Amino acid sequence: MARLCKPGFKELSSFSRVGGVPVLRTLWDRFDFSLLLSQSGIFKVRGTATWILAFVYIVGLINRCSSVNALATFFNADGLLQRMAGIANVTQSTLSRFLTGFSQWGLFNQKRTARLQEDADTALTEGDVLALDDTHAPHPYAKGIPFLYWLFDSSTKVYTWAMNIVALHAVFAKLVLSHF
Repeated sequence: MARLCKPGFKELSSFSRVGGVPVLRTLWDRFDFSLLLSQSGIFKVRGTATWILAFVYIVGLINRCSSVNALATFFNADGLLQRMAGIANVTQSTLSRFLTGFSQWGLFNQKRTARLQEDADTALTEGDVLALDDTHAPHPYAKGIPFLYWLFDSSTKVYTWAMNIVALHAVFAKLVLSHF
């Protein structure tokens, strides 16, 4: 019997720190999020397509970028992300204007929800369970940002300038496994 050598793997961390981005991009394209953004009136910011900025934001959230500046630095250093987006760099001001420059996010959310309901794998059916979770992301230095509100945080019993991040989790009845 022949003895096999230990496999050698090429070091790719200098090229990208986001190995799962191609999978995310495949899902992005499957659900036509770029088209839904443009149909909602959310277009270019400083010459950069909004789908690129939205995609970069999502990747930045996954990588826990702590600020828009950190996100811009992260993007500008990642070759894979730059290749997938088709641009070489993005500035902090472009990313900031993306969040504050549009008011049609409600329409985009309606279109996104409708699109997810059209797909057999993501459509909600009888017996599925939805869990709604909200969290406040305080931002005490930016009262003028249009998506910040004076909100009451029931856990700390104080009001704060914050963005209310609402997450909806779906548990599909067809995927529920028997519990022990």
